[in-house]
Amino acid sequence: MKIADLSYLENTSDNELILGGASLTITADASAKGDSTYTLTDTDIDLKTKGKVTKAKGTGTALAIGDDPYADVDYYYEGFDKVKVKTKSGKGTNSAYETVKITAIDRPNH
Repeated sequence: MKIADLSYLENTSDNELILGGASLTITADASAKGDSTYTLTDTDIDLKTKGKVTKAKGTGTALAIGDDPYADVDYYYEGFDKVKVKTKSGKGTNSAYETVKITAIDRPNH
């Protein structure tokens, strides 16, 4: 098939995004050295859409017990209108922990 005139097509780089989306990611990392070590990582995300409103709740926990403990929780979000992040962390001689709780809401644009 040969198309002679493509002038009616639009340039996609000039278009605006008409459909929205929201993303939430949580990662946890823990490490410790020595003979008696304990590490725990846990992440959980609950995403619900009711009508046109999307709500996300997420938690991430990292715990390390042993020599040279390391605990870290990272998060990434995009597309949410309102985001609340609570972080708790601590480090001692033989232990480290970090907990992150995120609540995010995405409302439709009018």
